[in-house]
Amino acid sequence: MNWKKILSVTCVLFIGCLGLAASAQTKTHRVVFALTSPDGADWKLTLGNIRNLLAAFPPETAEVEVVAYGPGLSFVLKRSASEVEIQGLEAKHVRFVACENSMRMQHISAADLVSGVEPVPSGVVEVVTRQEQGWSYIKAGR
Repeated sequence: MNWKKILSVTCVLFIGCLGLAASAQTKTHRVVFALTSPDGADWKLTLGNIRNLLAAFPPETAEVEVVAYGPGLSFVLKRSASEVEIQGLEAKHVRFVACENSMRMQHISAADLVSGVEPVPSGVVEVVTRQEQGWSYIKAGR
């Protein structure tokens, strides 16, 4: 068999495998929202932005995370004005996380969080890590 043909076929197969691997990546759009405001109007704006984002991108292509820290931690507490909406977005695979540093400072335990909200060691570190992983950053609120 001709070595040039073997090499050509091998290259084509290799390039094809690279294309399949690239298309197998989990999500195309990864967005992290940093929520630091205790203002209900900012929460409402953020929830609207998330709903609009999910409406624009098919669910299998979008990954969304909301990081609540500082005064924004009140957004993810049980009995907050947004509890039902948070749970609805969680059902659409939006991840909500709460800063443990802020929780400690405000004397809040994991039991005080809306069901499904996950504590992370540091909200700022979570946002920075997501950005370093290529996520788009949105400052929640105004």
